[in-house]
Amino acid sequence: MASRHLLSAGTRIALLTAGTAALTLGVCTRSLAYMAGGSAMCLLSFIIFLVMRHRLKERSWLMLEAIRNRDYSFRLPMQGLAEGERILQDTLNQFGEMMAGQKQLMEQQEHFYGQILSGVSTGIIVLKEDHSIMQSNPAAAKLLGLPVLGTLGQLERYGKDVPETLCRLSSGERCNLHLNTSKGEIQLAVRASEMELGNQTVRILTLNDIRSEMDSKELDSWIRLTRVLTHEIMNSIAPISSLSETFMKRDDVIHSSLYEGIRAIRDTSAGLISFVDSYRKFSSLQKPSPEPFYVTELAAQIEELHIIPGHITFTKLIEPSELMLYADPNLIRQVLLNLIKNAVQAIGERKGRIHLRAYSSTADEHVFIYVSNNGPVIPENEAEEIFVPFFTTKKEGSGIGLSLSRQIMKLSGGTITLLKSGTNGWNTTFVLEFE
Repeated sequence: MASRHLLSAGTRIALLTAGTAALTLGVCTRSLAYMAGGSAMCLLSFIIFLVMRHRLKERSWLMLEAIRNRDYSFRLPMQGLAEGERILQDTLNQFGEMMAGQKQLMEQQEHFYGQILSGVSTGIIVLKEDHSIMQSNPAAAKLLGLPVLGTLGQLERYGKDVPETLCRLSSGERCNLHLNTSKGEIQLAVRASEMELGNQTVRILTLNDIRSEMDSKELDSWIRLTRVLTHEIMNSIAPISSLSETFMKRDDVIHSSLYEGIRAIRDTSAGLISFVDSYRKFSSLQKPSPEPFYVTELAAQIEELHIIPGHITFTKLIEPSELMLYADPNLIRQVLLNLIKNAVQAIGERKGRIHLRAYSSTADEHVFIYVSNNGPVIPENEAEEIFVPFFTTKKEGSGIGLSLSRQIMKLSGGTITLLKSGTNGWNTTFVLEFE
């Protein structure tokens, strides 16, 4: 403590004053003792000054180094200092506290904006001037069919022109990307904008799934059209069916030549009513009642229905075995049953395999269910139409099975996609994705 007080400003001034006075007196009286003592005190005062300047410089350097390393918890000691030094170090400490507060605020804002980016469905990619990725949100990786997006080079799997196109995109320009991912074909609209960030210019790319939006609008249009058609057809057919049924019960008709003709009218109208009623299911699907359930239990329930003949091998792989899904189990069972029945019909009488695989993505915690079979490959021209309502290649098919499945997945907050033939070694694979 004594050494600290010795280094105070008052001590240095007093020591310098005394040394100067002793040195002056020694010169005037020609006393070597006074001159030596005065010179010693002046020299000591100068040494103390150099030591204090070195300490102050060292402390300032430590503070600046801490700020440079973004360590704002560093504080200078306040004990045993002169008033001027205490004020200076207190100022530096207050500056450190202000910088610590600003750092905490910036971290909170960064976390806040990060949460916003993670919650939007639009993909966002921020590129530096050297085309390296500065930041991206999970939606961008998902739209591009990647678990994590680190560099544009990852997009070369879809062709070398894909990353080149994104690099060439200038501010205000737009382009469309057609990509064949493991989850099927996607069509993305990409728009670029620029902004100044610090001393560099960054480009912001926004990605939106055009095909998903178009499919959603197309599905809504089909539903509205189906409602109108079924309403008009039922209004026209119902009286015909009722009248023909009434005429068939009359005695003068039962024993006449008109009976067979009226019965044909009755049977045809009844069949048409049944046909229209199946389409009505497409346009008036019940609202889902989601609840948590185990995928393993749902698969076991489907096996118990024995809809798969003995010549077709059914296998399943659910990882983990306790995988849970939050959806309407009745509606999802209907979708899986439809896919498995279609697979059975496609395989026919030959030996074949149907495989069900379910797992949860570690990146976004989405649940995927794959239904694959080794039946005949679906032709490309038919693959583009299979989700269109009323489209069918079966003689006795209604054409609403897959379109109904797509509507169920839409209501469940998910999607159904037909993957490219040969994916994972299977001829046909449908994948259900639940967000």
